[in-house]
Amino acid sequence: MRKAFCLLSALALATAAGTMARPAAAQAFGNQGDFAVSGERLMGIYFFDEGNPGFTAIGLGMGAPSAHPYHLPRLGFDYFIIDNLSIGGAIGFGDLDVHDYTTPNGLTVQGGSRSGAFIYPRVGYALEFSKVFGFYPRGGFTYRNFGGDEEFALTLEASFYAAPVEHVAFLFGPLMDLGIAGSGPEAKNFGLISGGILVWF
Repeated sequence: MRKAFCLLSALALATAAGTMARPAAAQAFGNQGDFAVSGERLMGIYFFDEGNPGFTAIGLGMGAPSAHPYHLPRLGFDYFIIDNLSIGGAIGFGDLDVHDYTTPNGLTVQGGSRSGAFIYPRVGYALEFSKVFGFYPRGGFTYRNFGGDEEFALTLEASFYAAPVEHVAFLFGPLMDLGIAGSGPEAKNFGLISGGILVWF
C-alpha cells in the first residue's frame, strides 16, 4: 500500500513538474523581441484649441485636414524589450498652411506657410485579449518645431488593436496632446478616435 502511494505521489509530482515546465503559448503581438512599424493618425476626429477659436478636424482615409502638426500622419517604431513592454517613438514632418486669426485678447496673428518636424519618444504596454484583439496604451512627450513655433507636449494614446492576419493590425482609439511649454499658446488636442495601421516582425 505504501509503495502504491509513493508511486502515485511520484507520478503526480512528475505530471505537475511537466506542466509547470511546459512553456505557455506565445501571444500574437507584444512578445519580447517584436519590432513594430506603424503609420499613425491616418484618420480621425480631433477637438483642438490653441488660444485662437477652437475647431474640430475630421479626416477619413488621410490625415485630418488641419493647419496643426498634431493632426499630421506620422511614422512610428516600437521595440518590445520584454514581453508586453515596448519603447519607441514616432516622427513626422510636413508643410502647413495657416490662416490669419485673432486671439481672445484681440491680437491678430498672421498666417502663412510653415514647414517643420516633430518627434515623440514613448513607452507602451500591450495587453492581449485574444489572438486578434488587444489594448496597446502608449505615452510620452512630443517636441515640435514648425516655423519657429516650438512646443513640448504630453501625449497619451489609448489604442486598441485588431489583427485580421498575422503580423498586421489596425490601430484605433482616443488620444490627447497637452502642451506643457513652448513659444506660443499651449495647444490642447483631444482625439475622439484616431486610426492607423501596424505591422510587426
